[in-house]
Amino acid sequence: MLSSDSLNLTQKWLRQNIATYDDRDRVFSDVDSTLSAYSTLRPKTDIYTYDDGRTQLLLCVHGLLPITYRQASYHIPIAIWVTRQYPREPPLAFVVPTSEMLVRPSKYIDVSGLCKIDYISNWEKKYEGCDLPSLVQALQHYFSHEPPVYSKPKQQSGPSSGSRPSQVSRPAPPVPHSPPVQSPPPVGSPVASPSRPTIPPKPPSSITPVVPYPFPTLAQTPYSDNHSPIHVPSPPPKPPLPPPLFSSPSQPLHSPAPPHFHNRASSIGSPWQRPAHSEQLPEGASSRYALPPGQLPHSPPPVSGVAPIRPPPLFPVYGHPPVPPHPPPLQQSTVTLAPPRPNLLDEDATVEDPQPPPPAQVAPPRPPNPELLQLHARVHDKLRTELASVSQAMTLDGERLRAQQADLLTGVPAIRDEMGRLEAVRDVCRGVATRLREAVDAAERGVAELKRKGDPPVDELVCSTSIVHNQLVDLVAEDNAIEDTMYHLHRALNAGRIDLDRFLRTTRVLAEEQFMKRALIERIQTSLPMGASVHPGWA
Repeated sequence: MLSSDSLNLTQKWLRQNIATYDDRDRVFSDVDSTLSAYSTLRPKTDIYTYDDGRTQLLLCVHGLLPITYRQASYHIPIAIWVTRQYPREPPLAFVVPTSEMLVRPSKYIDVSGLCKIDYISNWEKKYEGCDLPSLVQALQHYFSHEPPVYSKPKQQSGPSSGSRPSQVSRPAPPVPHSPPVQSPPPVGSPVASPSRPTIPPKPPSSITPVVPYPFPTLAQTPYSDNHSPIHVPSPPPKPPLPPPLFSSPSQPLHSPAPPHFHNRASSIGSPWQRPAHSEQLPEGASSRYALPPGQLPHSPPPVSGVAPIRPPPLFPVYGHPPVPPHPPPLQQSTVTLAPPRPNLLDEDATVEDPQPPPPAQVAPPRPPNPELLQLHARVHDKLRTELASVSQAMTLDGERLRAQQADLLTGVPAIRDEMGRLEAVRDVCRGVATRLREAVDAAERGVAELKRKGDPPVDELVCSTSIVHNQLVDLVAEDNAIEDTMYHLHRALNAGRIDLDRFLRTTRVLAEEQFMKRALIERIQTSLPMGASVHPGWA
């Protein structure tokens, strides 16, 4: 709960910021009760924009609303805008999700977070029985049964399994291990081959040298698509020979690279790798490997019923190739059929143009993900639909704006005419104001003059300044008195209080006396100077 000092400050702030509301006392009472009941709510004033574009500075009660959902406590961020006509109009309650939340649309919650619960719907029917604290309690009750927000799903850091279907249907070829960069060994020194699980161990060095093993003459390798397989005279099927991993010194350093590693040759090649077509070994020098250290020959598919033969280990060549540790029977039969290879070290080296390597085969493109294509199609349809609706709305808005522009352009003459008429009225009003100002000034001057003269004596207002005027005043008073007496006698005759004879006698006497007094009044008026005479009421 808030302390008394903070409550007093909040109450003072509320009093200062609700001056524009119709029912300020009710707004202050309800907001103060809500803030006292819920310590997690705070007031503020901000600009609220309605759906029709109107903006108003309204009071907003915002903060966290505690709820209990499935025996666990949660806090829902809300914002309640108090309208100017409160309590005749219901407040506007919104759910304000944070950056880690999303609004859960439902029957009572809009996509924008606007709350439309039954309590707000029934507010206008009987607003006398509704207030802001009860609205907050109703929101708490609804949110406890069905929370209006939920946490955003976390994005996966790694690629999904559905986005790469080609990895399941066609595994990628193994990447060979690149040897460490080192200086090349001297000529004639053995070169250690990289360790691979498919190559047998190196035979011990205690083996005595034997007669050079004559290799068969192989025109083509069994791995090229345009080469023919090896013909063996023995009837039983034999597995194909492994690729020659070492060659004689006079043979050109050329071997076609396997198609599965053509895109990695530039990145894993050895620093001392020699070009395949621009250089040949000098006479008497021992050759290195026929393939770069970073490129491994790709084993051909095994023949049905025959297990594949592993390639022999890589050995350095000292003029003649060493004897394999365990030559297969196929090699023995081939040796008897192949003619002896001439010793190229004893003859002049003939430079022959090496055969150009076959073009590298490009791997087929990876098929696209069908789920991704379907998602792209749905997004495309959605964007096309939204674009059509937005285009139609923009077209309607453009037509409406053009109509308004035409109305504004046609209204220019009318506005100018009205301006001329108003200017004429303004000039007339200015003239009238000038005359009224002059009249007011004259009246003020007269009032000042009367104040300067002072009040006249009372006797001068009641009595005249001469005997003739006093006699005239008395005669006029007696004439009016006789007139009143004759009027009352007439009323008494009508009422039956006096008879007709008495009325006639009295009236005759009064009429004669009134005639004499009026004649004297006429005589006095004729003797008075012009402008000083007083006209009686009967004249």
